[in-house]
Amino acid sequence: MKEIYKTALWALISIPISLFGHYASFGLLHTGGILLILYLPAFVAVDIIQTPKTPEWLLNTVALLAQYLAYVLVIHILRIIFKFLKETRAENIVKEQSEKDETT
Repeated sequence: MKEIYKTALWALISIPISLFGHYASFGLLHTGGILLILYLPAFVAVDIIQTPKTPEWLLNTVALLAQYLAYVLVIHILRIIFKFLKETRAENIVKEQSEKDETT
């Protein structure tokens, strides 16, 4: 559970990124290029619920929530991968040391 809390704190970085995307959205949509990947969860969520009568506050809330949850998921997956790689590397170092000691 401690890992989830750390991940949730790290995912708070999505809020300033989302706010920047909201204020610069016109320019990003036309010239953003690879930067659009950062805002993909918000684009998808807003596209799903958007109708002509949907209030703007609801769209903004859904966009921020989608961004945050997507960042939580990505950061959590990356933390698991890095933890696995770190443990694997440590095991390989120990294995190499034991093989080196056996040969000498």
